[in-house]
Amino acid sequence: MDGGQNERRRYTRLSTSGKPYEVAFQIHDRLVTNARLANLSAGGCGLEVQMVDAWDMDAGSVLDNLCIMHPDLPCVPLQGTVVRVLGKVPGKTSGYVLAGLEFTLITPFIQELIQAHVETRCPL
Repeated sequence: MDGGQNERRRYTRLSTSGKPYEVAFQIHDRLVTNARLANLSAGGCGLEVQMVDAWDMDAGSVLDNLCIMHPDLPCVPLQGTVVRVLGKVPGKTSGYVLAGLEFTLITPFIQELIQAHVETRCPL
């Protein structure tokens, strides 16, 4: 094992920092609209979530009605399961955490649209 240093991903991942991507989702019946999309792939995404909105977010949490808003992507509600949360430590009350999500209940068609979107924007 290589300890994850040469981790192979199933899907190409696009860094979305500083680009025109917006995201909104529900967690535990609360609507979160001020998270930022950090990266995107056909299998999931990374989100920067303010601590005030991430206090009850842990690995295994389900995000519902996850909408990625971009002019070249359909705004369809997705579901994602949190697979990791980085930056959440006891006593931290400001800033953000990075949450890694795996899309669940995604149709093959939407997954293909996201994959095509990512591939056209990733440098070779």
